[in-house]
Amino acid sequence: MANGRPLLRVSICTFPGKSLKMAKAVQEAFIAAMRERHLDELGPLEVHLVGWRGIEGRDVVVEVRDDTGAHLYELVTPDMVTRIIQSHIDEKRPVQRWLVGKDFRDFIEPQKRYISELVGQIDPVSWEEYQDYDGYKGLQTFMQQGFDSFLQKVVAAGFCEFARVTTSPLGKKWCELRVEKEQPLLLVNAAPPTPEASSEMFLLEGCPHQVVEGILLAAKTLKAQAALVYLAEGDMLARERLEAAIRACIAAPIWPRKEPLIEVKVVSGHGRYMMEDEDLLIRGLTGLLPRSFWERYPKRVFLVHSLITIASLPFIAQTPVAWFRKLGVECAPGTMVFRLHGSVERPGFIEVPLSATLHDIIHGEGGGFRFGRTPKGVQVGGPLGGIFPLSLLNLNLAHETLKEMGATLSVADIRVLDDRDCLVSLVREQLEFILDQPGGQCPACEEALRRLRELLNQVSEGLGGEETLRELEKQAQSLKLKGACQLSRHAVNPLLTALHYFPEEFRLHLENKHCPAGSCPKLLLAPCHQACPTGIDIPSFIGLIAQGNFQEAWEVMREDNPFPWVCGLVCPHPCERACVRAHLDEPINIRYLKAFASEWVAKHGNFFPPTPAPPNGHKVAVVGAGPAGLSCAYFLALRGYSVTVFEALREPGGLLMAAIPDYRLAREVVRKEIRLIKSLGVEIKTGVTVGRDLSLDDLRAQGYEAFFLGIGAHLGYKLKIEGEADFPQVYDVITFLREIYLGKKEKPADKVVIIGGGNAAMDAARTCVRLGCSEVHVSYRRTRAEMPAHPEEVEQALEEGVQIHFLTVPIRICGEGGRVTHVECLRAELGRPDASGRRRPIPIPESNYIIEAGAVITAIGQQPDFCPFPEPPVETTPWCTIVTQPQSTRTKAKDIFAGGDAVTGPATVVEAIAAGKQAAAEIDHYLTGATTPALVLSPQKRRKVPFQVIPAPEKTANHRTPIPMLDLELRKTTFRPVEMGYSDAQAQKEASRCLRCDICIRCGACEATCHRMRVHALKFSQITTTERVLTDYPLAAQTCIACGACALACPTQAIDYVEGPDYREVRLCGTVLNHLEEGRCVGCGASLPPLRYLDYVVKRSDEAMGKHVWRRLCPRCARKERAQKLVNLW
Repeated sequence: MANGRPLLRVSICTFPGKSLKMAKAVQEAFIAAMRERHLDELGPLEVHLVGWRGIEGRDVVVEVRDDTGAHLYELVTPDMVTRIIQSHIDEKRPVQRWLVGKDFRDFIEPQKRYISELVGQIDPVSWEEYQDYDGYKGLQTFMQQGFDSFLQKVVAAGFCEFARVTTSPLGKKWCELRVEKEQPLLLVNAAPPTPEASSEMFLLEGCPHQVVEGILLAAKTLKAQAALVYLAEGDMLARERLEAAIRACIAAPIWPRKEPLIEVKVVSGHGRYMMEDEDLLIRGLTGLLPRSFWERYPKRVFLVHSLITIASLPFIAQTPVAWFRKLGVECAPGTMVFRLHGSVERPGFIEVPLSATLHDIIHGEGGGFRFGRTPKGVQVGGPLGGIFPLSLLNLNLAHETLKEMGATLSVADIRVLDDRDCLVSLVREQLEFILDQPGGQCPACEEALRRLRELLNQVSEGLGGEETLRELEKQAQSLKLKGACQLSRHAVNPLLTALHYFPEEFRLHLENKHCPAGSCPKLLLAPCHQACPTGIDIPSFIGLIAQGNFQEAWEVMREDNPFPWVCGLVCPHPCERACVRAHLDEPINIRYLKAFASEWVAKHGNFFPPTPAPPNGHKVAVVGAGPAGLSCAYFLALRGYSVTVFEALREPGGLLMAAIPDYRLAREVVRKEIRLIKSLGVEIKTGVTVGRDLSLDDLRAQGYEAFFLGIGAHLGYKLKIEGEADFPQVYDVITFLREIYLGKKEKPADKVVIIGGGNAAMDAARTCVRLGCSEVHVSYRRTRAEMPAHPEEVEQALEEGVQIHFLTVPIRICGEGGRVTHVECLRAELGRPDASGRRRPIPIPESNYIIEAGAVITAIGQQPDFCPFPEPPVETTPWCTIVTQPQSTRTKAKDIFAGGDAVTGPATVVEAIAAGKQAAAEIDHYLTGATTPALVLSPQKRRKVPFQVIPAPEKTANHRTPIPMLDLELRKTTFRPVEMGYSDAQAQKEASRCLRCDICIRCGACEATCHRMRVHALKFSQITTTERVLTDYPLAAQTCIACGACALACPTQAIDYVEGPDYREVRLCGTVLNHLEEGRCVGCGASLPPLRYLDYVVKRSDEAMGKHVWRRLCPRCARKERAQKLVNLW
């Protein structure tokens, strides 16, 4: 205390290897705030940068100590500093809301922090503070007792060197050296083979005096000539603090005057080394130290230890042997510092005994898997470690256990992986790192490592097949057994374990051309492709339409969807909502382009199905011939299955035939696409109701081995209001639409009210218009913004005269003489959102009004009809939908699968098709007896379509082509299709608007490169948190210098740099961003780069040289002119 004010001590924690910019800004803010309060007049300001303490990612972490104790803050920024100082000085209390919370305590308390106890708590370079915490006490003790006593203690403790593949007692090795009377050079390896922040840096930056004490203990015990500490080049802060600690130790009154000083030298080099590759490390040191050093120590006998080992020695020196041996496992007592990171709630540096299991660590110190992510596995040992599935979380960290499993503790790193981590990319990046190390560049190993990298590059690009994986495993196993150095031998650990435990992820890349994590640039999908429930390769089929190849475009669609024509007419097109072109003007009309290509092929092309696989002898029964059941049958037939579809109605198609009106979907379109399915050998039996006419057991007896229930949702929900059951003029929407399909085209009444706001309600309303009803009303309880019907359907209904009453809740159906006369309603207002995410309508009391009507059609949703079954053959929900496993069509009955509206309730045609496709894959998985988990089908790239070259002005001026519509008055009186369709030219024009997002992944690498070149020709706009898209095409034409740097930076070759005979062009996915004519030499007329490029070069060179250089000559004429000037000088 001074003048009534407490003195503050501020410690600012810095994460190893991370930029100090923010930490220093916080430090400067504390110093400025304390000076403003004149605290510097009371004594030196204690504001230090210290080692890391806390949960990773919470920086800046700051500890403030005053007379009330130590208070730890996290996520501190400079603007928070004034409030913190004010609270501690004026209010005598910390700022509670910024202090670390329970998660910090839960992270720290389970740990056994012995080696890392002082990290983040003391000034790293202050020997006084280190001594205050019993630092150098062990060294001073054995200076008095003799270092033979320390050797005996190390032997008795059974301490082992952890950072190795296999471990052996350290004392035994030291005793052998003492017996041989060798005086080695002690070499400390502080550069393990990892590009990540390591435990070594954590200890060096946080408590370098502990490392110095460990070095002196080892050196004096072994009578070492000198000590060398090897660091990687980039570890500058660690080197700075270690050298400061060495100088402080030498200057401090610790070392007895009679004792000769041991020379401790810090050396930095490019490579990182395993402990087993000590020969490589020693050879690498030769050129890093001056000749004078080797002259002083000509006898080059080295003893190499890891920094973790050295940092543990002070702890051993002060710890009772019996207590120490109780830590960890019997063969390797003690603790080890690991970096726990990845998909955990509390990442950071942890200290645990090797007896701890991965489960204990992840769910203890780590706080469990990160919320909202799907965990995949764990990698132990960094680039040299094994990648294990979650089923092996009970593994402990003992050396022998990990070695048997294909991992190592050479790198003290535990990384938790989730569904956003691509194992192919991870293994490839780690292999790239190994190739950059001396151990990866030895002639015997480099060629094999490069071949592995080449094969992994092929996998990441979706090139190759099963033979690629076999070669990968063969090459890796060969290197594991025959590698010349340990680094190369263990560099294949991640690859071999990933291939063993996660083979399906590699196969997805090769067979499905799909990266589940979305990390491999060449396999990233366009947003529209990802949004399509059936996974149609939209960019490819659109690119083919743009080129006029309509036949192949149709074939691409049918690889993923047997009903492209149907979907082209009735799909709600989620792909268009994801279309990137919408950020420029409007989305591409993807929906109708499907219909166009299908119709063109039906009229002019080869409208035939693909060739199925040979029959495989298995029989499958599909119940329900709707879009889900027929799609399941289609994909099973392609796999060689004998499929029979049972349909209760007289004609297959389900609600496609029975509920969607002709003006939206012509019946003949459905029939044509069903005929293609039947031509694959699929048998369709109509008029057969499974459950009533025959049971599933009957079908099993006939040899059917699996069943798909695609029974749809045809049974309408009741309104449950007064009068609903009293009048025959109250219809269910599916019943009403089915009667129209069956030929009963009579208007239900002159005035009709439809209750509901979905597509079925719009279909019923527009059908009533065509039947001649004078007034058609739709009652919907929310606003237009919440209507589930397609917006274009609502708009067309309004155009045709349908009256929609929003915020209306029917409460009573009234009538006289057995006939409906009106519907009584209440007005409503929107309240809080319900389970669907839409705001719940709240009726307004006493707001009654009536809508006159002679008939009422209810369209508030449907459920499956299990009436034919004595009891449902599968588990159902309270809403009568079928229960399946998450993201699957499997039910609790092992041979029964289900999908479509029967599972989801009323949904869309395209979602039902996707369910049938998924079911076919899962039925195939079940019947083939596969042991691996069934895959959730993912979108695949089907083609690599060349770009269509088109000038940017034409591309941007080409706006969405509207679909020609049937005359409005004619629409009201006929069931003819409303959409008239595109001509060939219109379809190609619309398709040419595509930005080809299957190739351009919107990463912004080209934009960043252009900015670094100081050209600034590419201006992108942010469309998601990770995606940017070019929006300013004119700027590129006006500013681009056609240097080609953007093309080199593009990871997917989306940008082409073209050098023609007299021009240069830059194209983005075929769109010509810039076209520049080449310049001419003023001397001879030879070609030169474009003038805009030359002006750029002149400007940059003039800035660098400080003078103007005229550059309009070719090299030959420039040399000639220069020679003439020199001759004239002579």
